[in-house]
Amino acid sequence: MQSRPSLLASLPLTRSSCHRVNTTPQHPHRLKGSSAAATLIALRMRDSPPTRLARSGQALSSSLDIDSHFSWEKLSSHPQLQYVDCYDGFQCTRLEVPMDWWNGTTNATVSLAVIKLPADVPVTDPRYGGPVLINPGGPGGSGVNLALSSGKSIQETFGGEKVFDIISFDPRGVGDTTPALQCVESLQYDHSWMVRVMEEGVFEASDASLGRLWSMSTARSKSCALPLPDGEPDIRKYVTTASVARDMLEIVERHGEWREGEAKRELNPSAGCGMHLRRAAAQVEVPPKLAYQPGRERLQYWGFSYGTYLGNTFAAMFPDRVERIVVDGVVDAENYKQTLWSNNLLDTEKDMNEFYHHCARVGYPACALAGTNNAANAEDVSRRVADILNTLYHNPLPVIGPNPEVITYSDIRNLIFAALYTPIKSFPYVANLLAGIESGDGTEFAKLLKGFHTFQCPAQPGQGYSIIPLHNTTSGRVGMSYDATMGIACTDGDDQAYLNKTAFTDYARDLARLSPSIGSMWSTIRMHCIHYSIRPLYRFQGPWEARTSHPLLLVGNTMDPVTPVRNAHKMAKGFEGAVALTQGSAGHCSASTFSSCTRNYIRQYFQTGELPPPGLVCPADEMPFGPGPEGYGIEGDVDVQVVRDRQRNAALMEGLSQAGGLFMRSGLYGGLV
Repeated sequence: MQSRPSLLASLPLTRSSCHRVNTTPQHPHRLKGSSAAATLIALRMRDSPPTRLARSGQALSSSLDIDSHFSWEKLSSHPQLQYVDCYDGFQCTRLEVPMDWWNGTTNATVSLAVIKLPADVPVTDPRYGGPVLINPGGPGGSGVNLALSSGKSIQETFGGEKVFDIISFDPRGVGDTTPALQCVESLQYDHSWMVRVMEEGVFEASDASLGRLWSMSTARSKSCALPLPDGEPDIRKYVTTASVARDMLEIVERHGEWREGEAKRELNPSAGCGMHLRRAAAQVEVPPKLAYQPGRERLQYWGFSYGTYLGNTFAAMFPDRVERIVVDGVVDAENYKQTLWSNNLLDTEKDMNEFYHHCARVGYPACALAGTNNAANAEDVSRRVADILNTLYHNPLPVIGPNPEVITYSDIRNLIFAALYTPIKSFPYVANLLAGIESGDGTEFAKLLKGFHTFQCPAQPGQGYSIIPLHNTTSGRVGMSYDATMGIACTDGDDQAYLNKTAFTDYARDLARLSPSIGSMWSTIRMHCIHYSIRPLYRFQGPWEARTSHPLLLVGNTMDPVTPVRNAHKMAKGFEGAVALTQGSAGHCSASTFSSCTRNYIRQYFQTGELPPPGLVCPADEMPFGPGPEGYGIEGDVDVQVVRDRQRNAALMEGLSQAGGLFMRSGLYGGLV
């Protein structure tokens, strides 16, 4: 661990200690709602949104123009949290950490892009509850995006006697954290590559699809493992979850340092700046609860999907540094570490069956696939979907218009995959699209495909091969990096180079039998790791067991398509006193379906530390396709708090989609489905 300056020596450097440097854009680049033009298709490991390539190579500015629009590229990196205003009501900083926490193999550093939504009370207020760190999953999801899109909703979800900062960051190799992990030279090339992969289709699309996708995976993954230029630090060896967990600990430590400095400033506001502040701060006594406690600061955390692997790894590595940890949509850590990706799909078909069941339950027109006679049952709906797929397999649907399209069997398979993550929002929409396709009308679906097939060219001539930041065309920020996703997942896991094409084909078929809906698509995650030869200098290999300083709360849905609830119960057994809370719903992570019961227990846990009773199953407050003729859920007379929580829940799920989390989600629709 690198030595650090003393707290008092660092105080004059902390901009917020005297005045806040205003770098808020005149037109803040906050995340907007998803649109068809931003949506992409296929597995995150196959067809994720365009990666952010390396920066311009110019040195980061040592100072910020107070009148300039906020830019991460203009922020200098420091070993302390030196926040500046950014976006709209947020604060941003770059935190410098060692690239190699463990072995000292390099003096290179990583510059973490850290963002904070401050609590609306000062640190000296008795209600101040400290920071809660959040992670959207992925791996490779942007924590900065999640904070921008859902930070306020999360902060309000925790609302009560305590008020919390919400802090997130782009993990190593991801988003605005530098150095970035990327393998291709331009946005245009990356986009064209993804279109090629999409057009190959799923394995079942033809007898040649698997072979072509195998070769494309070989080319991309092996290219990602090529040696870097001499002298360039190789971030690829240092992006494992163990290093990210250590980065989180550093953020917590540096927050403790920042908290004490803020408390001294608030307790002596007339001290002034510079040397005056240093001398004054040395004379200020802060309450023990606000004093920086080196080596004893604790983490408060809410992680989703892959973020549960990060949270559980932190708890296993640093058990005495846990204040509150909620892991939501829990990964089987051992199965993930083995690069098997097989335990993810144990409940997938339960989720798929929910689509058929609830479509038949509400009938037509609430579900466009139910049939106009309202006599359909779940089997009828299932058969109707199968017929649509079979028709498209042999006869893709042409769409005539100013932007002609062809809708294929693989497009529908990926549509269904994406919808399983968010059934409340997605199922009615998917039913309408499928009914349109069945009748020969693919107009609405073609609008979504247009978003993927539309290229974004550089603003200036000659930039096509420049090393430039890549931005999502609608949000202004990238969601999830394909190359970072592969780099993190593959180096976290066991080496897969021993697998040949025949063995992989058997594996893919096994997953397809386990989950006919998404199994073969899910298998491509492992396929990329077979060809990715980079091995980490350090990774955590378990056990995921510990007596933590405060018990963990693990949350899982009964019909989660990619993280079955049994994972939550299994992982809870390794942590003394931990409780697994079950939510009775479909979808990925608890936010996919609103449950006031679940939300109240999560709020209670962060407010007081109290856990729900073991074995509790929280009911859902809503159903796919709505209440139906029999009525259901929170319609009618409802508590205002419940309504607000429901809105926050929806905003959180939207943010997880936009941030590129949700554990390898198929993404034709980003946040649309």
